[in-house]
Amino acid sequence: MGAVSLELDVGNSALKWRLMSESGRLQGGRVASSPAALGLLLDELSLENLTDIKVASVGSVERDEPLMHILAASGVPVKLAVSQAFCRGVRNSYGDTSRMGVDRWLAMVAAFGVCGSACVVVDAGTALTIDIVDGGGMHQGGYIIPGVAMSARALAEHTGRVRFDGADKQSLAPGKDTESCVHHGKWLAQYGAVQAAITLAEATQGSLEVFVTGGDAQGLMVVAGEYARHWQYCEELVLDGLAPVLASC
Repeated sequence: MGAVSLELDVGNSALKWRLMSESGRLQGGRVASSPAALGLLLDELSLENLTDIKVASVGSVERDEPLMHILAASGVPVKLAVSQAFCRGVRNSYGDTSRMGVDRWLAMVAAFGVCGSACVVVDAGTALTIDIVDGGGMHQGGYIIPGVAMSARALAEHTGRVRFDGADKQSLAPGKDTESCVHHGKWLAQYGAVQAAITLAEATQGSLEVFVTGGDAQGLMVVAGEYARHWQYCEELVLDGLAPVLASC
């Protein structure tokens, strides 16, 4: 099999992982973003061929400490990605690059590496993030918005009479009961934000590529319908940026 790397994208809700060799992706998946789930994953995987573990995490130092302890105990060298000022043609717009979530940075580097042109990068997860990169690789800025689950939870926690349950309904149709109003409304907010961001980006950048990733990306594309026909769904976009960013650190 040769040298193998374990790549980890540690998000707020899920931990995405994959094994990579020189020939490409071997296997992967997602588990809960918790020390217990990570420990079980490492127990299930064969670590004897691992050359390193590459990690991107959006968590705080305090939250990540138990995870990093488990990784260190594996005996395999661990490499932690951070946001940079420049990588693979992409230039960060943040004055303090440490303030940018590394998942956003990796996704932008990966997306620009694919298209080499102006693009919008959408990560629909716990939070909805939207970032714009121009044709020269300059990050033009972005947006951070509560994701679908967070939006619904905010209504449940901060309103007295908006009560709902039941399965998620991926639709933009006006709701005719409180449950459908909430579920359709949260998707309308996501779709409306992405559509507005793309329209604003097109006004300054012209034609551009749209890359979509994250746990709710496919739901977003369902409600976007025909509008999303040219979007590129990249399930592992953050992981795709991990090796390039670490190689340039």
